[in-house]
Amino acid sequence: MNLINGIGTTLSNKETKQELLVKGIPSSPGLVLGRAVVVIPQPIFVISELISSDEIPSEIERYKNATKIFSDEIRSLMTKSKSGKNRNILNLLETNLFILEDQFLSDSIENLISDGLSAEMALVQEFDTQKQFLLNSHDSLIKERAIEFDQIKHRLIAIIRNQKTPLKAGKGSIIVCQSITPAEVIKMHEFGVVGIITEIGGISSHSAILARSFDITQVIGVKDITSLVNNGDFLIIDGNTGIIQINPVEESLEAFTVKKKKEKENKKTLGRLIRLPATTLDGKEIILRANINFPEDMESMQTVGAYGTGLVRTEHFVVQKGKFPSIEEQLEWYDEIAHQCYPNPVTLRLFDIGSDKTAEGLPVHENNPALGLRGIRFLLQRTDILKIQINAILRSSKLKNIRILLPMISSIEELDQTIQVIDDCKSTLKVQNIPFDDMIPIGVMIETPGAALIADELASKCDFFSIGTNDLTQYTLAADRTNELIAHNFDSFHPAVLKLIKMTIKAAKNHNIKVSLCGEMAGHAAATSLLIGMGIDELSIVPSILLEIKKRIREVSDEESIAFANAIFECRSVFDIHKKLGLI
Repeated sequence: MNLINGIGTTLSNKETKQELLVKGIPSSPGLVLGRAVVVIPQPIFVISELISSDEIPSEIERYKNATKIFSDEIRSLMTKSKSGKNRNILNLLETNLFILEDQFLSDSIENLISDGLSAEMALVQEFDTQKQFLLNSHDSLIKERAIEFDQIKHRLIAIIRNQKTPLKAGKGSIIVCQSITPAEVIKMHEFGVVGIITEIGGISSHSAILARSFDITQVIGVKDITSLVNNGDFLIIDGNTGIIQINPVEESLEAFTVKKKKEKENKKTLGRLIRLPATTLDGKEIILRANINFPEDMESMQTVGAYGTGLVRTEHFVVQKGKFPSIEEQLEWYDEIAHQCYPNPVTLRLFDIGSDKTAEGLPVHENNPALGLRGIRFLLQRTDILKIQINAILRSSKLKNIRILLPMISSIEELDQTIQVIDDCKSTLKVQNIPFDDMIPIGVMIETPGAALIADELASKCDFFSIGTNDLTQYTLAADRTNELIAHNFDSFHPAVLKLIKMTIKAAKNHNIKVSLCGEMAGHAAATSLLIGMGIDELSIVPSILLEIKKRIREVSDEESIAFANAIFECRSVFDIHKKLGLI
């Protein structure tokens, strides 16, 4: 049997094994088939023996040499990437380089060696300490960076021990590993790898971002996958659903061929939608905007015809730099996005980070960071950081297409205080004769039950709402969305969450302001008609699924969607709602 074009492989009965289905978290979309290359990392066993004082200089030199070799590897990849069109790669590699060359980190490791620890032991101790600070963060983005600290630690120790990296693969293969570094993803792209499956990793990790940039299908969080798969096994990966088929049987291969054909046809159909409006059958228009993290994401946003950005996560710039960027650095960043997006609007969310960044390099531990000093609470305590960001945004608003979005507002007082800071910054710029948009729109993120319950009051003092369904669900249901043990409790279609969304939309309508929805629910295929029926004005989603959502909008009517939403609100349980949505 000849399989999909480009694979060029034939399965014989002798090669066929029993099919096994496993599921992970879809991280990079696509549908691919290929042979597995399983990578088992060499375990790190570090004996905690003290070294003699005579050995200290040589151990410090071993650490410094490993850092130089790894830094040179990254710089070599950066040089290669400069000739490419995707500048996103350079930014991500620079982040790893920043960690390697961070003076605070280097000094801490050298001090530990001077205290009598071996280079390996000092590396493990310091990197694990830094990793724990990140894991204590409320922010899933920052938590995912902990994986990268582990990856850098493993690579440095491998260099110190002269261990060769085992990660090599042929064209059309699928990598199966515990985790993968950004540098390794770049190498896999060069080798022609079509898929990656990992046991750990995050959707917002640098490796995942690169996989999406290279159109490499990826599924993450697949427990024990390196034990379930053998080298040479045939795999089908569905990066849209997270389902992996190990050694698929003939029926599965035939189904794959049909799906692949439909995928190709669907892409052609979606391509024709780029210049068409996102209007329902009876003429209601839903504005489709894009969620982006870096200026480099603008290209994919423009490719699918998004009407500007509904959410720019400016905290990614902080994580990328490893510190709070200066006003000049921020000005350049915001200017680039505003100019690329013009005349469409740009929605810049203020830094949504927590107490782990209260002071550079000195994280502060909170027992419950998700309920602690995060978002606007943190910024109002650190008005020095807030004023620098506001000033940079205002100075970038000359084209009058920038909007400011305030994260984690939970009271009128917080909104009033933030608006006062913005007004003070405006006054300063006026005195300095620096041009800016004096009527710059200010929006509020609705992501806590408290904000939804006072939405009517908030709507009277702002220009637009953006509903963050991820946090709104988490706080409403008291279910940490990053905790695998209670993943079944985290459900944005819970009646309580839907009621808060409906309450928010009603408040926005009462005050004649637009309301957008920017959480994962916005891109959920089953939610489109429901959200239209609830009265949502805008959806902000990742560019890769924007055309699919536009297609669904154009297939329903506003009238039918209102009736459908009313029927959903008659349901009394999550089970009934899921049944109505066709999820079960």
